[in-house]
Amino acid sequence: MPSVCKESSPLYDIEGYAQVGLVRDVKYVSCGKGRVRVLVVLSNDVVICSECLEQRVVELSKRVIELYRAIKLQR
Repeated sequence: MPSVCKESSPLYDIEGYAQVGLVRDVKYVSCGKGRVRVLVVLSNDVVICSECLEQRVVELSKRVIELYRAIKLQR
């Protein structure tokens, strides 16, 4: 998975991409001092990332993203 962000998005946008089935891969990268950045690869191969956020915030978002990724949408 590429680790270079081409675009930055708020965490709720990343969750929205997961909700509509556009997230192909997700990675959580430590920024240090208890902060984490979320990197996702979308279905069109664009890599987007969040800003560095507190670990507890990312843990909740991780549950949301993984929940939506587990649901297979009918297209």
